[in-house]
Amino acid sequence: MQPVISLNSAIECTSLSPSAAIWQDILAQAMTGELIAAMNYTSLAEICDDPGEVADALEHAEGERGHAAAFAAEGRKIGVDVPNNVGGKHWKRLREAFMCCITARDFIGCLIVQEIMLESFAVASYARVGKVAPGSLGRTFASIAAEEEDHVDHAMAILRKERALDPQRFDDKVYGLHLEVMTTLAKMLAKECKDGHCEVCHGSCVKPSLFEVSLSTAELRGVSLQQYLKTLDVLGIPGEVTLTWVAQLPV
Repeated sequence: MQPVISLNSAIECTSLSPSAAIWQDILAQAMTGELIAAMNYTSLAEICDDPGEVADALEHAEGERGHAAAFAAEGRKIGVDVPNNVGGKHWKRLREAFMCCITARDFIGCLIVQEIMLESFAVASYARVGKVAPGSLGRTFASIAAEEEDHVDHAMAILRKERALDPQRFDDKVYGLHLEVMTTLAKMLAKECKDGHCEVCHGSCVKPSLFEVSLSTAELRGVSLQQYLKTLDVLGIPGEVTLTWVAQLPV
């Protein structure tokens, strides 16, 4: 069903109106990701023993819920309701991967999944969308990208210290999570949805229409993987190793 755009919204955001359905799907994916992140941080707080870590996790959870609310507000500005589906095919798998770390009380594994993998994709894709989205929509994506990058920076000191204790063991852990989490993320930004509908887009897949708003899955995938590789490099994992990991991902 095509969204109904109010007269006021059409006047205020004329440049968006023809592509409102595309922005609706982009916002839906972003909003779902933020809600997943909020759930992840809330779960993380439950396994933390240090009160400071509990407080940090809950603060991050609240921040992610705020991001989701901001995306919903941007949808209302263009006259669309932004849906979300944390049980959607790909997002469900990402949540399950994180919850496996929770079940194992693997704090480091949780940080790797959320801060290194999921946030790398959020930072890079939001920043790219922020460059082409008009008006407040672009500003919101750009602002949230910057906030997500702060999350990554917050985790790096902890993870680098952990890696220094046993680099090979740490790298093996990252690779195991890479095979599960990054494979799913790569499928989300693959050229075609080979596994069927993602269960988040409100109609047919939005990917073939992204060019209408100056985006493409190839570009979003490219910048996201570059951000991921950059983050792994900062952690100290050799580039010749991580490039091999990325080359194994589905296209």
